[in-house]
Amino acid sequence: MTAIANSFLRAKHWQIFLLVFLLPNALELVSMVHLPTRIWSWRDVGPWGFLFVGSMLFYILSGVFWFGAMGSFLNSIVKPELQMDARFFHLALVYPVIYMPIFFPLLLTKILLSTNFILPLHLGCMICLFYLLYFVSRCFGLVEKGKPVSFFDYAGPFFLLWFFPLGIWIIQPKVNQLYAERNIVASLAAPTAA
Repeated sequence: MTAIANSFLRAKHWQIFLLVFLLPNALELVSMVHLPTRIWSWRDVGPWGFLFVGSMLFYILSGVFWFGAMGSFLNSIVKPELQMDARFFHLALVYPVIYMPIFFPLLLTKILLSTNFILPLHLGCMICLFYLLYFVSRCFGLVEKGKPVSFFDYAGPFFLLWFFPLGIWIIQPKVNQLYAERNIVASLAAPTAA
């Protein structure tokens, strides 16, 4: 695992709440108050508009990194016969990160975006975000139960992650505990140096 993923897995619930929810939303709120009422081009946006777009991108990136860290970790500690295929999970992590920086400039240009063009791209992003919810919550259920699970077995984590400002306070301590347990097991399994 990368250092960023390990940081997300070790972080306390209040740190994740500050990073993933409070900080980006505070920046968005401050910048929205200063935005002009009508934006016709990039010249109208000003520095507050760039702060708004930057905070939105930070919001998406921090959330995707958190989900990526949890999903990769939880899937790695699931019994091998129950592990989920992570190929679409990785695509679902990358697509919103690529889509959002492309979407905002297109929105603020004079190019009229056709519904036929933007709707499929936007729906693709929504599908990816819901798949992240599904993957992480299902892996959470597989880790907790240790056997195949139905939706009712992981519905709790699914809805807690969907309404994540509340779910952070419940899910992250469990992730911290699983991460600490895995590190203890790994340190016990490692051969000791003579």
